[in-house]
Amino acid sequence: MGKSVKNKKFKVPKPNNNAAVSSKWTLAVLIMSFIFSVCFTAITSILMTDLSVLYAFFVLFGIIILNVIFDMVGTAVLSAEEYPFHSLCARRVSGAKESVGIIRHAPHVASVCCDVIGDIAGIVSGATTALIVAELVSVFGVSSLIPNLLLSGTVASLTIGGKAFFKGFAMQNGNAIVFFLGRAAHMLSFRKKRKPAKSGTKAKNRE
Repeated sequence: MGKSVKNKKFKVPKPNNNAAVSSKWTLAVLIMSFIFSVCFTAITSILMTDLSVLYAFFVLFGIIILNVIFDMVGTAVLSAEEYPFHSLCARRVSGAKESVGIIRHAPHVASVCCDVIGDIAGIVSGATTALIVAELVSVFGVSSLIPNLLLSGTVASLTIGGKAFFKGFAMQNGNAIVFFLGRAAHMLSFRKKRKPAKSGTKAKNRE
């Protein structure tokens, strides 16, 4: 009864978002990834040489927490909505303007949080796991197979489970998380603007 539509071409509409591909941004991400990776690896390697096995575990779990938190922030920025902050901007609520700026640069912020810092933290946590296993083998004289399997499984489960839990949390509370970031950015910018004002008033008082 109906006509066949096999040969008909359909155009799928593009999503209505502010994502854009930029070669400059890609180059900036490459440079940031290299710098952060070198810095994180150097810091953890220096710490691991001077720390005991117990404190090395704290460093490892700190890297996992950092990975989960930045993944949550990246997800929150992408899921946040801009229009609730317009009324806050009209009422001149502190942090509202910065929150709008974060949302408008959501692809870049999410790329830094999830791709740059998140992936580097995953790589560094793997390297830290290998250093801890080597230390356990040298201290206790055990085979590296069992500690490597147990520790790698623990790190993977904590990282993936933490990201899965806080990703849902971030999608439900994206506006609140972005507003928290916006208020933090406002406080930092306010302090930077306040310092030269103080020095200027002191100079006037001296005159």
